[in-house]
Amino acid sequence: MSSARTGSANTTGALWLLAGTALFTVIFASAKFAGSAASVPQLLMLRYIGGLGTLLAPAMFSRRPLTSYRSRQPGQHFLRASVGALGGMAAIYAAAHMPVAAASAIGLLEGLIVTVLAIIMLGEIVGWRHWLAGLLCATGALCVVAWQSPGAAAAGGTLFPATMALLGAILMAFESIFIKRLANKDAPLAMLLHFNGFGCLLMLVPAVLTWREAGPALWIAGLSLGPLALFAQYCNIRGFRIVDMAVAGPIGYAWIVFAALLGFLAFGETPGLGTLAGSLLILGGGLWLTCLPSTRRV
Repeated sequence: MSSARTGSANTTGALWLLAGTALFTVIFASAKFAGSAASVPQLLMLRYIGGLGTLLAPAMFSRRPLTSYRSRQPGQHFLRASVGALGGMAAIYAAAHMPVAAASAIGLLEGLIVTVLAIIMLGEIVGWRHWLAGLLCATGALCVVAWQSPGAAAAGGTLFPATMALLGAILMAFESIFIKRLANKDAPLAMLLHFNGFGCLLMLVPAVLTWREAGPALWIAGLSLGPLALFAQYCNIRGFRIVDMAVAGPIGYAWIVFAALLGFLAFGETPGLGTLAGSLLILGGGLWLTCLPSTRRV
């Protein structure tokens, strides 16, 4: 593949991944929107039910049987759903107990973790320019963490939410690797059906144990996370089909830009100089990555 065609593919894939990142920023902040009205497992359970219902509704009127979407590697789908559910729960908890931008900044470590996992698990050979662009993005994330506004720093200094944000980054990095593996073998709809089906099973017991009485508005909002997450997952699957993980991972650093904007608009969290400077570095590194040739595999 020529460098020009590769750059075009990287740009297209990056746009899909950016769209998915923006949508997941809203989903990860769902517990902050809900406040004490719902538990994190409860919100995730409603999301998976909403997603599964959205997928099954058209299938009821289709001539194609559901068995046609069966995967030959259900174990991989279960592992992906497991790390995705646990990682999502950790990220949502962190965003609910820290400023959204601060929790997202810690979650940005996912990009570097993905790059390392791509070398170990996928056999990708990462060039020095990929590492340099990733380092530029990581420097931007460090700016956000080190130079937060005083109020944000005080609120984000709680150890447990920060630890949960880090745990979420690690788990979601593994989920990205599983998505990359599965996206080359299964259709997007099959992947979404397995993910939401396994997600419902995984969250059933935690949701029941932590269930809180909720009004109709919260039920509607929680279930609506399902279709929103479906579109976000579809965007990610399309992106992962095109770009290599060494390129896709650091693109997730755009999360901090979307998180800072959401925190400002929805929760009045004013981004400090570090957030603004870091966002520019993140965007610069991400744009550079989209123009780099694909990594080779051994």
